[in-house]
Amino acid sequence: MEGGYRDDKFVGGTDNPDFYNFYHWAQIDIFVYFSHHLVTIPPLMWIETAHKNGVKVLGTFITEWDHGANNCLTMFGSVQSSIHFAKKLAEIALTYNFDGWLINIENVLTVDGVENIQVFLQYLTQEMKESNLHSSIIWYDAVTNEGKLEWQDSVTDLNSCFFRCCDGIFLNYTWKDWKLELTLELCIDKPLDVFVGIDVFARGCIGKFECHISTKKITDYGFSVALFATAWCYEQTKPDFPSFIKHNNRFWNLLQPTCSPKPLSLTQDEKYVTEFNFGFGKKAYRYGFLLSLKSWFNLSKQDVPFINFINDDNLSTSINDVQAFESSTCLQVDFLEGTSHDNLICLDMSRRKGGEMILVCKSLNDSKLKDLKMLVTEKNGIQHSLYQEQNMFIGGNHWRRITFPLNDALNIKWIGLKFEKKRQIVLLGQLSC
Repeated sequence: MEGGYRDDKFVGGTDNPDFYNFYHWAQIDIFVYFSHHLVTIPPLMWIETAHKNGVKVLGTFITEWDHGANNCLTMFGSVQSSIHFAKKLAEIALTYNFDGWLINIENVLTVDGVENIQVFLQYLTQEMKESNLHSSIIWYDAVTNEGKLEWQDSVTDLNSCFFRCCDGIFLNYTWKDWKLELTLELCIDKPLDVFVGIDVFARGCIGKFECHISTKKITDYGFSVALFATAWCYEQTKPDFPSFIKHNNRFWNLLQPTCSPKPLSLTQDEKYVTEFNFGFGKKAYRYGFLLSLKSWFNLSKQDVPFINFINDDNLSTSINDVQAFESSTCLQVDFLEGTSHDNLICLDMSRRKGGEMILVCKSLNDSKLKDLKMLVTEKNGIQHSLYQEQNMFIGGNHWRRITFPLNDALNIKWIGLKFEKKRQIVLLGQLSC
C-alpha cells in the first residue's frame, strides 16, 4: 500500500485512526508484506495480528531492472554466495517470527545466475522448514530458465524449474483461460501450490469490484488465488475513511463465495472474548464509560472474529467508532422489523459442549432488548433460536448484559441475531463464551 512502511511500521502504532485497516483475516491463508526494498521485513503489528488469526506472514525479497541485475550478479554469482544469502534470509525470518518469503526477481539473469538461484531457493526452503515446518517460499513468475525477463502468466517449461525448488509459484496477472489450462496439465498433482495473480487495480486483468469474477475462474480450475494490492479500496477513497470501510466490506463480501471465511475454532476449555476492537479509534472506553478522547491506530490491538458485513434494504452492519463498551469501537447492526442477521459472526464451536453465550449490547431505540434472540447455525445448516436467560444493565451508558444458554448438542458455525418486533439499531460491545 503506497510503497509500504507507512503508519503501519511503528511498533506502538500511531495517532492516525484513518490509516488502512485490514480485518478480513478469515478469508485469507497467507499475507505477504510487499515493498520495493531489496529485503522487506513485515512490520510487527502485521505479524502479530496475522498469527493471532491463524494466517502465515511472508516478507518480500525483490530485485528489479538494471540495479537488480547488478545485485543478482553479486548475490548469485556463485553457489557459496547463494547459500550465504539464503541462510541470512532464513535467519531474518526466524528472528522476526514470520513464515517465509515471496521471491520476486524482475530482471535479466546470467546463465550462472539461473542455476545459482535454484540453489538459493532449495536451500532457503530447506532452512525455513527446519525452523518452521509451516513456512512458505513462493516464487514470482517473471524470469525464465534462459535468464530472460518474460512473464509467462502460467506454469511452463520455462519457469517450472524455479517452481520445483520451493513451495509455490505466484503467476503474473495477465493470464488467459488457455494459460490456466496449460498450467493445470503441468500441475495436476499440486494445483493449490499455484497462486494465480489478480491485480486489484485491474492492470491487465479483471479487478477492482469485479475481482470475484477472476477468483471464480481461478478456483474453478482448482488453483489458489494471489490478490495483489487489496489496499486499492483505501487508495481510491482516501481521505474519506468511512467510504473506505464501506467499500472494503463490499469488496471482501463479493469474494466470499470463492474466498469463504474460515471460522475461529474454539476448544472446550478456551475462554473466548471479543470486544469488537478493530485496531483504531478516536476515543477509549472502559465498561461503557468514556476514558479518553485520544485517537489511535494499531492493527495488533484487533480482537475481531470474522464478521459478515451486510448492507441492503432490510439490514445494515457497520463499525461504530463513536461509542464502545471496551476500547474504541463496537459493531452496529440496523434491523428493520422482523428481520434477522443469520450469519453475523463465524465461530467454530464444534468442540464446545454446553455453557452460555454472553452478549453485551445496547439499543439506540431506548429498548431493553427483551425481544432479542440469538440465532445459531450448525455446520449442517440447521438453525436454532436461543432465548434470553438473563438481561441486566452493566457498566455505563445503558449497556446491557444478556445471557443465552447453549445446548450440549449444538455444532455451531455461525452466530446471528433477530428481533421479532419493531425496527432496532443495536450496538454490540462484547461477545464471550
